Amino acid sequence: MNSTPSYDVCIIGAGVAGAAMAAYLGKNGKKVVVIEKSLAEMDRILGELLQPGGVQMLKKMGLEHCLENIDAQPVVGYGMFLDGKSFQIGYQAKEKGLTGFGFRNGKFVQNLRAYMQSIPNITVIEATAQSLIEEGGIVKGVNYTNHEDIPVQLTARITIVCDGALSIFRQQLSASEKKITGYFLGLVLENCILPYPNHGHVIMSGTSPILLYPITSTGTRALIDFQGDQAPRMGEELKQHLLNKIGAVIPESAKPSYINAVNAGKYKVFPNHRLPAHPVLKKGVVLLGDSLNMRHPLTGGGMTAAFSDSYNLGNCLLEVKDWWNAKEIELAVKKFYDTKTTQTASINILADALYGVMTSQDLKEACYSYLMQGGLKASEPVSILSVLSRDKEMLQRHFFAVAFHGAGNIMRSKSGGGKIKRSYRMIKDAIHIISPLLLHERPTWLMKSLLKVGKKVFR
Repeated sequence: MNSTPSYDVCIIGAGVAGAAMAAYLGKNGKKVVVIEKSLAEMDRILGELLQPGGVQMLKKMGLEHCLENIDAQPVVGYGMFLDGKSFQIGYQAKEKGLTGFGFRNGKFVQNLRAYMQSIPNITVIEATAQSLIEEGGIVKGVNYTNHEDIPVQLTARITIVCDGALSIFRQQLSASEKKITGYFLGLVLENCILPYPNHGHVIMSGTSPILLYPITSTGTRALIDFQGDQAPRMGEELKQHLLNKIGAVIPESAKPSYINAVNAGKYKVFPNHRLPAHPVLKKGVVLLGDSLNMRHPLTGGGMTAAFSDSYNLGNCLLEVKDWWNAKEIELAVKKFYDTKTTQTASINILADALYGVMTSQDLKEACYSYLMQGGLKASEPVSILSVLSRDKEMLQRHFFAVAFHGAGNIMRSKSGGGKIKRSYRMIKDAIHIISPLLLHERPTWLMKSLLKVGKKVFR
């Protein structure tokens, strides 16, 4: 093998994270090669809602123009629905005109790829990456097969693996186990009348959450959660469940479009994953995007996390003065891994904690009631949801405030006995939901101590 690297950077995967990473490094002068198994437009049901914090990251990388000409729809806040009641919360963006956006994932990724391919020092190869090239414990590049099934080697000073949720390289580079936390069934509702135009809609009624948000000028994405590790089986039974059980809690204005979409039968199912970021340090390679870290898609934070990591890693690598010095590159990768949690901890914790809340009727009611009070009790949690704030401590404070607020509501209610037991159980559930999530995100010693005390008190 030629001892001189052919490229500064090799990127495996040209999805949201890979294409953005390539564009950011390429436009800043690095010689980049991208290996992507298919450059055809994807048809996905996830990655279609970009929070305002993600739009901010695109702007920082000079990629905000990739939102243009795809019929992207501004999303300015959320509508919350529970048992026939609803209210609206707007984003509190200090930057004028800053919103989130809903769009078709495939269209957006094609825009990122088109810009990536327009940069002269970026080479894009449509091929299948097979394995990493290692010499003496150092990754030197990638083996891949082209469309003629001919094996090819290429070398680079750093290889960035971002081949997504189904990564074939993760096992070598991560100490985490990917866990399926349920499934989302996705439909597109045509000409749907949403109760709150240009808002995301979180329907908390029933046993699982439902999301509605605009993705084109005529299309609304519906995502319906199915708990458990088994995907819902297609067939008449599922159709009747969607029409009768789920249809019963869909807002009235959206029901005609929803029923039409169910009857058309054009829906897809995709597993939801949880994967804490616990990378295995190996010289010459770094994990990025869903290959490294996943959380429940309930809050639409996945792309924002990917762009935050791309911007962070890109800046760490651009600080390297001598690209012939492998030690400098190794330290840049370590810096990225060490600082990742400051950017994405709040995104990860909120996504999986909120999904946990949705499994408890008492916690759902407490969350709805807490947010409905408005003021800072609504604006601060929504600032975390929109990733306009990444304050992990503020998230923790509001999460526990929700649980104690709910406990107070139970104690003040006119319902029968068992109030103390029910309140105790709800606070216990809250602690057990958030504790493992906090422990995966480098908590302070004080938070560790409080979690230990909480677990002892609420055993």
